[in-house]
Amino acid sequence: MPRVVRRKRVALLIAGWNQYGRGIIEGAWHYAQHHAWNLDMQPASPDGTMQIPEGWQGDGIIAAVHSRELATTLRGYRVPVVNVSGARFSGSDFPRVCSDAKAVMELAVQHLRSKGLQHIAFCGEPEREFLQFWEQAYGGAAREFGFAPLVYSRAPGLAAGAGLVAQRRDRARWLRSLPLPVGVIGWDTITCRNVASAGELAGLQVPDQVAIISLSTEDLLGQTIHPPISGVDIPVKRIGYEAAALLDQLIRGRRLAASERLLHPLGITTRQSTDLFACDDDKVRQVMRFIKENATAGINVKDLLKAVPMGRRTLERRFTAVVGHSAAEEIRRAKIEQVRQLLTSSDMPIPEIAEACGFAYAEHMIPLFARYHGHTPAAFRRNLRGASRMG
Repeated sequence: MPRVVRRKRVALLIAGWNQYGRGIIEGAWHYAQHHAWNLDMQPASPDGTMQIPEGWQGDGIIAAVHSRELATTLRGYRVPVVNVSGARFSGSDFPRVCSDAKAVMELAVQHLRSKGLQHIAFCGEPEREFLQFWEQAYGGAAREFGFAPLVYSRAPGLAAGAGLVAQRRDRARWLRSLPLPVGVIGWDTITCRNVASAGELAGLQVPDQVAIISLSTEDLLGQTIHPPISGVDIPVKRIGYEAAALLDQLIRGRRLAASERLLHPLGITTRQSTDLFACDDDKVRQVMRFIKENATAGINVKDLLKAVPMGRRTLERRFTAVVGHSAAEEIRRAKIEQVRQLLTSSDMPIPEIAEACGFAYAEHMIPLFARYHGHTPAAFRRNLRGASRMG
């Protein structure tokens, strides 16, 4: 008789209510399918905490460790643990695979600055201490990019655990205090929804006065909210896959080359909440709008000059002064961003993507994409889906 292979039992303590958690679960599942694993999960308890099934005995755990209490509980199982949360506190020193908070925050800031915004604020969830690492990343970005930090904090009279109406009023108070126009970075899509609601209460227009971007992307929720929320694309499936691969090494007793793996964001999904370009130069605004609407039609700088008449040197001087790079570079960036979105959201063959994004030949697109993203389009798509194998 053939020898029966014992399947490893791995517990997942990851909330699946949002796209971030579901993506990590899917990535771990993909690894499990090819390595004879059983994945054990249990729905969250009524208070939202994740729990390991009662009486569980297994080989390892993948968890989003958000509290010291959970860290202590996990250590009690005496099996390898891999943490997929970026939260950092005493006792959370498990091997870790997560997004690079610094890179994620910098990408969100760069996106808002590319819209001409000089004032950039951050709205987290002050009652959730485990999210402090995002505020620290924002502070680092403020120092690096040279803007004054503007961080939401509760009014002294607002009680912890206040209801949604009270929270909305307090955020409206904060938004009214900010210099306009302003870009607001929210921890997640729910936070951004609350900021948008607060902006409405404060009589502020989104995105013209308050542009909003989330530190993660939600395909469904992000588009059903009004206005639809832009977000940073985190390689969540890749995080899940690499966390599982790292856990496998620990279960096998192998020495780790590194105990932490930080994955860079994939890009930005731009929606209505950041669909603006704020500057005092009307000509530059017109050029940016033309590029946004026509970049994938194969346009060049000559087309810009026909659409918005001015001298070429004048265009380059004024555009670079406002945006920080040339109009030709902006066209390239817009085309490559559309390539990235199609690689992320479709199964279109790469030659068809090149044609759809205004490239005469895929051979022209591939090295340009690699220059911006560090991978060829094919490798980018494989990494996105967590399909490559780790040694």
